[in-house]
Amino acid sequence: MRVYLDFYNFKKVPFSITPDPEFLFLSNSHQNVIDKIVYGIKNRMGFILLVGEVGTGKTTICRAILDILDDDSEMVYIINPSLSGTELISSILDDLGINYPPDSSKKDLIDHLNHFLLSVAATRPVVIIIDDAQTMPIDALEDLRLLSNLETDKEKLLQMVLVGQPELVDLISRPEMRQLRQRVAISCRLDYLTREEVEGYISRRLFVAGSKGHVRFTPRAVKQIYNASRGIPRLINRICDYALIAAYIANDFTIGPSYVKKALKELEDLEFEVGVASIGKDGKTRVADRKLSLVLAFSLIFLLLVFFVNHLFDLPLLRNEKDTDLSRYSNRATVLVRKRISPQRVNDSIYKEADGIRDSSVSAYTLRVGSFKTLDRLRKAISIYRKRGFEVHWNRVDLGPKGKWYRLFTGSFKTKEEAELFKRDYGLVGSIVVSAPWTVLVSQSGSPKELDQLVSVLRDNMFDPYIVKSRDGTYRLLVGTFVTYEGAETLAQKINKIGLTARAVRQ
Repeated sequence: MRVYLDFYNFKKVPFSITPDPEFLFLSNSHQNVIDKIVYGIKNRMGFILLVGEVGTGKTTICRAILDILDDDSEMVYIINPSLSGTELISSILDDLGINYPPDSSKKDLIDHLNHFLLSVAATRPVVIIIDDAQTMPIDALEDLRLLSNLETDKEKLLQMVLVGQPELVDLISRPEMRQLRQRVAISCRLDYLTREEVEGYISRRLFVAGSKGHVRFTPRAVKQIYNASRGIPRLINRICDYALIAAYIANDFTIGPSYVKKALKELEDLEFEVGVASIGKDGKTRVADRKLSLVLAFSLIFLLLVFFVNHLFDLPLLRNEKDTDLSRYSNRATVLVRKRISPQRVNDSIYKEADGIRDSSVSAYTLRVGSFKTLDRLRKAISIYRKRGFEVHWNRVDLGPKGKWYRLFTGSFKTKEEAELFKRDYGLVGSIVVSAPWTVLVSQSGSPKELDQLVSVLRDNMFDPYIVKSRDGTYRLLVGTFVTYEGAETLAQKINKIGLTARAVRQ
């Protein structure tokens, strides 16, 4: 048990290295891997291969898939595959609850399994997940291949997921393994986290542990963690855990670079392998000059003041929420006036959007055009804005003693200046520029029509989805615009409760 739990008011240890699916952060790589594996299992495709470096989250993925398919499949999860072929088949039968005589031969064991599969597999897939498969003996892998022969004329009776380090690819690439290699229907690779995903990963784990935003890692600290860990989740966990301890000792809820530096030093003393951002043993990165330390300290204070002032200007309604007066928009032409708009800006604006699909770019700002206490007033506002050509979407927020409110937004802008210029040019004098870099990703596809059913499900459950076209040509189904990761993650969890898979992402 970590000493800092009570201090930070955490319910759980946020950066434990145990593979808890509740803490799973769905990076693009993790989401793609889960989608591919679940697709392969549900379509009875046989062998599936998942490889990834040490610490990238393979075991967490395995446990997440067990949770996803638990009610719809017969699952076997083998975590110690260094067994002989006979021992492996016996373990599979034990996990499936199949009785067999203790002196059964390998053929007898396979016959028992085949009988079970013919009675069950017609209604439920039987899935065998083998973790650390790179440690399997060759004869055990060959026996797995023989088990894959258990099939009907239409489909495989056994779905097998081999999970391991990159050495697993070398193992099944041997000439004597060519028959097994040829049966691999889907091959997945789990990549490291990107710089942006590391920020989301840390925020996700803090949120699940119980943080309401009161504990945070600064951008510079996150960058330092990314450089030191190279985006490997297990290393990120160890660094963050030690950094929290350092901040706890200093009675600090904001984890900055100095605490990360202390964590790296402690881990270095434990012969922990960190990346290029770690403190070298020669001590060259340490600041020995006291004057330089003072300059850095004053610089940090200045940056914090700038951030605080900007935060105040970006969030005025959080302290003074009031119902937006719709009458001022009903008959006033100023809302419709588009002043001094160059052709280039028109092409880039939200008015260029067709069928409610936006072109995606890095957009951290939006315009809040209204706040409404009731759903009826929200619907009236949406109708007014859309008749005037504005593409709008809304969030429902809980402000505690002030109650629950509906907030209405329009536009996505790279900078605050662009948002202010748009606000002025289109006569949106009552709107407020908000820094809101977070949203909720529900799905993505190569065609917007493939997302229509999900859009209907979300709307039926009182969510307001919208589709964004990404720079790579794919279409992303999003819900909401949020100032904080915690707000986006709270909505994502509500969407997950209706049977969809949603996650908080940056715009």
